[in-house]
Amino acid sequence: MGRLVKIRVKDLVDTVYSNDDGKVVYSEVKKQLQDNNKVAVSFDTIGALNTSFVNSAFIELLNDYDFNFIKNHIQFIDSTNQINQMIKSRFSFEVNKTKVYH
Repeated sequence: MGRLVKIRVKDLVDTVYSNDDGKVVYSEVKKQLQDNNKVAVSFDTIGALNTSFVNSAFIELLNDYDFNFIKNHIQFIDSTNQINQMIKSRFSFEVNKTKVYH
């Protein structure tokens, strides 16, 4: 197994509002996972996220990995309650939606 890599979102993007911002974060997270690393995503200095960003940055990973893999290889640090709830609710919705249709 690789190492734990810390990705500070603010080092990658200036804002966390758009799908494009999310895609930048997604690309870096996916690159680290492909290198067999675990990832700690830091939201240092970020107060809140919106759905567009979360979908592009993290939910898209469900197209590449199953939820258990994501849960075991990505952690979210330096985050607020809003950020935690947004990420948790989006993953929960998508994982449950997948179960209904499969």
